[in-house]
Amino acid sequence: MKTLSIIIPTIGRETLPTVLEALGKCHGYEAINPEVIVVFDGRTENEILNQVQDDSIVFLKTEKKVYAAGARNLGLDHATGDIIVFLQDDTYPERDWLQRHFDFHQQNPEPGSALLGKVEWAGELAKDRFHQWLLNHAQFRYKSLEAGKLRSGGDNWRFFYTSNISLKRELIGDIKFSNQFKGWGFEDIEFGYRLGEDLEVNYDEKCKVFHDHPQTLEGVLANTRNARKNAEVFERLHPAVKVRPRGLKLFTLKVITFFLSLTPKFLLPKTWFWWREWKKAWIDKNN
Repeated sequence: MKTLSIIIPTIGRETLPTVLEALGKCHGYEAINPEVIVVFDGRTENEILNQVQDDSIVFLKTEKKVYAAGARNLGLDHATGDIIVFLQDDTYPERDWLQRHFDFHQQNPEPGSALLGKVEWAGELAKDRFHQWLLNHAQFRYKSLEAGKLRSGGDNWRFFYTSNISLKRELIGDIKFSNQFKGWGFEDIEFGYRLGEDLEVNYDEKCKVFHDHPQTLEGVLANTRNARKNAEVFERLHPAVKVRPRGLKLFTLKVITFFLSLTPKFLLPKTWFWWREWKKAWIDKNN
């Protein structure tokens, strides 16, 4: 039977104990006996650790701030499982989450087979219109996956979302997350790109985690601006790959956002306003 390691990078969010508690309540937890590795990014939150009553969890700390990419690398250095699962410190799993990841790899032993689960909003956030819009626009592309647009090879790496994904250690080998990326955006996608054409992402929308992290438009725009900078890093590392819009697509986006900017805010539907501000942050370096 294959062994499984779960790597959770953290900055000490108060949601971490809830995530670990939910993980321990997953179906099949004792039988699967996962190796759980929590990596604090340059700091240790004693108050958080005091809330965790599980001596089997491995807690690590990076020597300095290295962001999620560096924290995951430290986790990979210590992980012993045949299967590596990436989870976040603010996304708690549904009861059958662990079993779904584990069963997938038992049934799909090919080194390149990976399983991508879905991220949904937790509690009241799921009912909020702004958060509903975020899920399929500024954060994930689940609608395209659910429409069957994920295919073997090609651009599988574009869906390497480390909020909820598992893969074989055999495929990872010595590959590490790049330290060229700072803050939010693209460090996981770029890692997926370097896994190569053998990566085959399979999507299971029933393999869910719930994101317990309220968002604001200002925060989303700040993340988008940071992602734009990281996209430039991606393209410097891999000149053959274009992740930013260019040519006709870029021109079209600029035209649409320009004309939407001429419309008074009170006349714009909220979703159009959110979309306009998001795209402006993505394409306009002066924004």
